[in-house]
Amino acid sequence: MRVLFLFTLLLTVSLVADSKQRLFNLYQQGNYLQACNLGHQGFLYHQSDEAYISLYAFSCLKADVIERLAGPIALLNQTKESRINSAYFSLILMQKSLLMEALYDNKSFQNLKFPTSTHTLSKVFDLYLKNPQPTQMVKEYKDALDSRVSYKLYTTEINGRKSIAIDEYYDKILSHHHVY
Repeated sequence: MRVLFLFTLLLTVSLVADSKQRLFNLYQQGNYLQACNLGHQGFLYHQSDEAYISLYAFSCLKADVIERLAGPIALLNQTKESRINSAYFSLILMQKSLLMEALYDNKSFQNLKFPTSTHTLSKVFDLYLKNPQPTQMVKEYKDALDSRVSYKLYTTEINGRKSIAIDEYYDKILSHHHVY
């Protein structure tokens, strides 16, 4: 019986360590959605490992699966770097929520000041605050730093779930389609 317990324990420890390396490899290869899904599977086993939690959260952020950021936000608090990551994820999640409220509920956020970042959602949020275009169903914006980049912001519904979409264009060619 003791041998079976030790074998099970060693197998579990080995799998947990392997999942962290696989998460890192997927992230490095740019397979962000796979890394996000793997991180989600191992989330319960790595709640005290802030490096794992941060990598999982950044994978989900890059895969546009930002609804999974809430768990990491709550756990990232032990180091300065983790708190910075937590604040960053909180900002993106807040901006998504405010854009949802603005687009679906006609809530006005003009003349308010919010923190910002270089994330696409953050850029579009800033552009929306400056020019909400209330009569347009599809809101079009030019990037402030690169005139070749533009965005279209609009509402969408996937499987009965309300979402927002941002189409990112480079020289008027669709380069990224984001759904949040």
